[in-house]
Amino acid sequence: MYRILMVDDEPNILTSLRRCLARIDVSLLDGEALKVETFTSPEAAIERAEEQDFDLVMSDYRMPSMSGVEFLTRLMVIQPMAPRIIISGYADRDAIIAAVNEAHLTRFIEKPWDEEVLHRAVSTILGGAGHRTVKPAAGYNGANPDRHLQRLEEDCPGITHIDFAENGGIFIDEDDGVD
Repeated sequence: MYRILMVDDEPNILTSLRRCLARIDVSLLDGEALKVETFTSPEAAIERAEEQDFDLVMSDYRMPSMSGVEFLTRLMVIQPMAPRIIISGYADRDAIIAAVNEAHLTRFIEKPWDEEVLHRAVSTILGGAGHRTVKPAAGYNGANPDRHLQRLEEDCPGITHIDFAENGGIFIDEDDGVD
């Protein structure tokens, strides 16, 4: 079971996010279920994080008592290995850069979120360890996507194979023949 900690000062947002995450296909999560704990108070979420380890932490950017960056920075001390996502309607470039740099974000997702983007981010982070094969994007208009992948593989052997780290990052082989 993957444990997710979510913080947003708006209960309706937490309910919507919980509902959205419940629709993720567990096959994308290595067959594991999600257990989501929600908090409207960053302070209460920090207290909970002192008691329970989480596999993923999601936070709003703007909250009355503490910013999402401040919350996630404090949480990094408690659970340094937990990936961190900020979901925010406030998408100022400087704020995003500060959030990434200060809170070591894994992802920044804009509100209103696209359900597919959120599903992909969470499933990549949580189920992202090991090897995967690239699949065509959902909007791919090719007549035969398998043939398209086969041609890509023929042209560039190994291009459809990606090694993911546990945190969702991508391993790059320095000796892969790319100049």
